Amino acid sequence: MKAIRARTVVMTPEKVLDDGFIIFEDGRIKDVGPWRELSRSWSGPVEDLGEVTICAGVFNMHAHLELSHLHGQTVSGQGFTQWVKSLIALPMQDVEAKALDVAVAQLTDSGTAWVLDITSRNPAAVGNALERAGVGYGLGVEFFGFQTADDLVWPESTKELSEDQWRHVSAAGHALYSTHPETLRAAKAWCTANGRVFPMHLAEHTGETELLADGGGEFADLLRVRVLPDDFIAPGCGPVEYADRLGLLDEGTLAVHCVQVSEADIQRLAERGASVCLCPRSNQFIGVGRAPWKAMQDAGLNLCLGTDSLSSNHDLNVWNEAAYILEESGGELDFSEVLRWLTVNPARFLGLENTHGTLESGKVAGYSIVPDGIGR
Repeated sequence: MKAIRARTVVMTPEKVLDDGFIIFEDGRIKDVGPWRELSRSWSGPVEDLGEVTICAGVFNMHAHLELSHLHGQTVSGQGFTQWVKSLIALPMQDVEAKALDVAVAQLTDSGTAWVLDITSRNPAAVGNALERAGVGYGLGVEFFGFQTADDLVWPESTKELSEDQWRHVSAAGHALYSTHPETLRAAKAWCTANGRVFPMHLAEHTGETELLADGGGEFADLLRVRVLPDDFIAPGCGPVEYADRLGLLDEGTLAVHCVQVSEADIQRLAERGASVCLCPRSNQFIGVGRAPWKAMQDAGLNLCLGTDSLSSNHDLNVWNEAAYILEESGGELDFSEVLRWLTVNPARFLGLENTHGTLESGKVAGYSIVPDGIGR
């Protein structure tokens, strides 16, 4: 057994202890409460963390770790089309073990307990790096392209996955503009049948909206060179409506970004029970706008936070996403609300609420230190 003491222990977003004490045993929380009470019956060593605030280990619900070697090599602030052009000119497939380990270290250093990573080229390498670091994970194996598929044809890279790693795998759709609609349906059906979550990029930028509305725009021109088939016909609606038409939105869906959404879109997502992962600093880095966080919160959407990749962000510290949102919201959101996006909400979406998300007896041992300037 071991024990820690901290100035402030956020057991849940609503329950906060001053001068808190936590006892760990066999990888779980045995007890948590005020120092003045629990310490009376404790005779073992205590790690005193000092004047810090701690909470449950946080979740990073959207990353692309296999792109970590591209950090600092893409353009910023010029919009999605220019960012994509700079990205595809780089060696995207050449995952680097050192860059991967450095990226995973950013996760552990920021108290990240669990990451939902999106990968297609190197799922085994990503899984191995996360396992070495002791970070819980899911691997969203991404399907890309307009080849039709009645049954999913998994990428060759998945043959390297161990049997145990396959338990962590979801089928992920890349996006409505880059993946055949029948492949998206097949991927969603596989996830539903196998009890896995279904992540996909949705409504991230105006180029996506323009393409789906009428097939026009600079982004559509780029895709016609590399991705879209000659017979592509725009569905004539927005991304959220199109995803709904395809049957992709329900309680098992994680819609990532959702920057370009209307009030009706938000209501539709809420009615279908889909969760949304916000990646605000990635959106700022690329220059695609800002998601309507407060409207989503008010609509009752289950919100989570992610960093996206080091090709579209400065780091993988999800606390920096929270700090950015709290600063930009101008007081409309408070710490306890955003903390839920980092802990309780993703744990619930993933079905991990009995083991993660709060510092309570029986939960997995571990914690995250809340950075100075955030919260209390």
